[in-house]
Amino acid sequence: MIDLSGKEAIVTGGGSGIGRGICSVLALAGANVLVTDISRGSAEETMRYCSYGGDITAKELDVTNEHSIDKIISEHIKERKKIDILVNNAGIIGSEGWSNREIPNSQDWAEVYEVNVRGVVKVSERVSIELKSQNQGKIVNIASIAARQGSPDSPHYSTSKAAVVSWTQSHALQMAPYNVNVNAVCPGLIWTPIWESIAKKRSQFGGNLDTTGLEGKKLFDQTVKSWIPLQREQTPEDIGNAVAFLASDIAQNITGQSINVDGGRFTN
Repeated sequence: MIDLSGKEAIVTGGGSGIGRGICSVLALAGANVLVTDISRGSAEETMRYCSYGGDITAKELDVTNEHSIDKIISEHIKERKKIDILVNNAGIIGSEGWSNREIPNSQDWAEVYEVNVRGVVKVSERVSIELKSQNQGKIVNIASIAARQGSPDSPHYSTSKAAVVSWTQSHALQMAPYNVNVNAVCPGLIWTPIWESIAKKRSQFGGNLDTTGLEGKKLFDQTVKSWIPLQREQTPEDIGNAVAFLASDIAQNITGQSINVDGGRFTN
């Protein structure tokens, strides 16, 4: 079991799905976790879900708003004195009504870029000010296996996650002189609110495999069967385990990497 006792962690987009799984694993490993989300109520739900772990708190955070970011990070430093771990997990797949459009519109592209790319960069840059002064820290960005392939129905999302992988590499080089590791995790197929919207869209317009007549979880399950060599879906806790490893001292010589947790979907 990885021991993160006494570590101060901040997780963005921690209110549901993968974010909640990450918070759960970090808390179980003994970290003190600040759960942040655009929805304070969702963040508080995660806080209660993780009450078995370290000191868990919840706050509202808009990763597209620099004032919101600075406020939360400044408050955290004042209250907790340091940041050991930042997990950039907040992400979206489109603007309102995305799943009802066959082709993403300009608003889908704009909003996904602001959250998935600029949001990661903005939070990372603000937290990096603190990590540089500490001369230590870990940053883990949540990308996706969508970064590894094109997508006929969500090219805006795949593009944004490929950008996260590239940013991870660049930021790792920037932060190496300050003893800060920067890595990414690329989740595979996980039944989350994002995948629910993907399933809704593909049941209407099709996708890159034959799922005729299937919708919702059944469509997802067929995708897992067709795509994943291990023949099982991944879980939010699987991603949390990878994050905990990269956030630990065990991974002190790993930086600039993007690790797939995808049941063998991609092997490079």
